[in-house]
Amino acid sequence: METDLAIDISLFGVSPEMGVYDGLSACGAGFAGGAAAVLDTKAAGPGDPFLDMQAMLLEMTKELRERFQRFQSQRGQAERDADDAGDEAMRKVAQTDAKAAIEAVSLIVRTLEKIDSLQRTLIAERTDTGEPEDETALIEEFDRLVEQRVKERMNAAKTEWMREIRAGGDAAAGLEGGP
Repeated sequence: METDLAIDISLFGVSPEMGVYDGLSACGAGFAGGAAAVLDTKAAGPGDPFLDMQAMLLEMTKELRERFQRFQSQRGQAERDADDAGDEAMRKVAQTDAKAAIEAVSLIVRTLEKIDSLQRTLIAERTDTGEPEDETALIEEFDRLVEQRVKERMNAAKTEWMREIRAGGDAAAGLEGGP
């Protein structure tokens, strides 16, 4: 089936000109005066996923606490409105609002319990991985690693020194014997 409809391709966000994707064309006006500041995304190394998850869970907890307080106040207001309502319809609307606030509060409480469970699980997994949290254990491990590294470097220096002595000693003995 053929149609004589003309299609305007610009409606689909397609440009007839080929795009240049050099990463700098969008801010080309900023380069007129010279060098522009460029955001170095590699400077900030990857964060600790455990700490990122902890931060996210803490933010969620904070937000849910605020909502919890708001729904509690809404429930209290709805209950007062139901008590003060003059006709049956207004009382039922206020009771419905109170019921909705109670359901929201119970959902928030269950969500907070899940967040607490996740935090406890994360902490338990962190301690099970064998990462020492005790400061003295960390100090002892550091001292052991330093001692090990010092011994390695001393042995390498001794080996190099012995090689130089042998090479220099043979040359000196050859010179003493004469040509």
